[in-house]
Amino acid sequence: MTIQQMAALLRRAGAPDWFYVTDGGLGGGECVGVEPRANGWVVYYSERGGKSPLETCADEDGACRSLIRHVDQMMRHAGLGGLRVESP
Repeated sequence: MTIQQMAALLRRAGAPDWFYVTDGGLGGGECVGVEPRANGWVVYYSERGGKSPLETCADEDGACRSLIRHVDQMMRHAGLGGLRVESP
């Protein structure tokens, strides 16, 4: 799965776009993000202008699947129900 495919899945599933960032940025508040690194990919939690690593993945596909899991957890915690997406 690519970042673009993941973003499309999240949009179709109704995930609020402020719950995640796909460009390695900090977002507009508390969110999860993904970014490439020299040794793979990192999925992180962003809050108060900082990033806290959640998971390191070997490839883009693994990072995308990890971010989807974290967004699902955030939605459940917020009382929005879980994501209902089918991964390619």
